[in-house]
Amino acid sequence: MDEAPNDSTAPMLKLAIHGAGRMGQGVATEATSRGWRVQGLVSRHHPGELGAFTWYPGLEALEASAGLPDVLIDFTLPAGTVAAARWCALRQVPLVTGTTGLDQTQQAALRNAAQVIPLLQAPNFSPGINALITLLEQARDLLPNVQRIDLLDVHHVHKKDAPSGTALALAQALGPLEVGIESRREGEIIGDHSVTFELPGESLSLSHHAGDRRVFALGAVEAAAWLRGRPPGRYTAQDWIRGGKA
Repeated sequence: MDEAPNDSTAPMLKLAIHGAGRMGQGVATEATSRGWRVQGLVSRHHPGELGAFTWYPGLEALEASAGLPDVLIDFTLPAGTVAAARWCALRQVPLVTGTTGLDQTQQAALRNAAQVIPLLQAPNFSPGINALITLLEQARDLLPNVQRIDLLDVHHVHKKDAPSGTALALAQALGPLEVGIESRREGEIIGDHSVTFELPGESLSLSHHAGDRRVFALGAVEAAAWLRGRPPGRYTAQDWIRGGKA
C-alpha cells in the first residue's frame, strides 16, 4: 500500500470501540493511556462494568451523541463487523477490526467498504505473532525438503473457535505447504503457538507465547494510529508492522 502522511502524536485522536467485551475495554484503556479520546464503547447489551467509559447501544447513538471518531476499532462477531464496515464506509471513517470467522459474503462486504475507506483486518495484533508470520514465510522459502509441518494452537478453555484465527493466519503464511494443526483449549492460557518443520534428519521449531492480553489491545491502538490518514484500501497487520508503528 502507498504511504500517507500520519501525525500519530495528535493529542486529541478520537477513537470509538465497537464491542464492549474484554478486548474492547482493553483497547479503550490503552488508548486512554496514550492521551487519546475514547468517545465510547458500542455494544447491543450493556457490559455491566465500564469504569469511566461511556456505553452506546449502537453506532448511530454514538454518532448522535459524540460525533464521528477518527478511527473505529471493532472486536465483535462477523455480523457486527459487516455492519460496522458499512457504517464506516458511509461516513468515511477508517476501520480496524480483529474479528475472525467471516464467511465469503461477509469478506466481500469488507472489500466493498475498503474501496472508499482504509480498512485494516487482522486476526492478531501482537507484534510478535506478526513477526512470526514473516519468519514462517522466510522459512518456507529456505527449506525445500520439508517432510511435515506441525502447528500447535493453544488457548484458554473459553475460546470457541478451533483452529483460532491466529493459527489459520500462521498456516496461510506457509502458502501451498500442507500443515497439520492441533488445537488445544487449556486453563487460562492466553495464546501459545508453535510451528515445527520436520526435515530429513532434523527439525526446526518457531514459537510465540503471549503472557499478557495487553499486547493485543496495544497493537490494535497502534494499528489504528497508523491507519489514520491512509488512502482507501484493504490493509493487514503486516502492512502496519512493516510500515512502522505509530
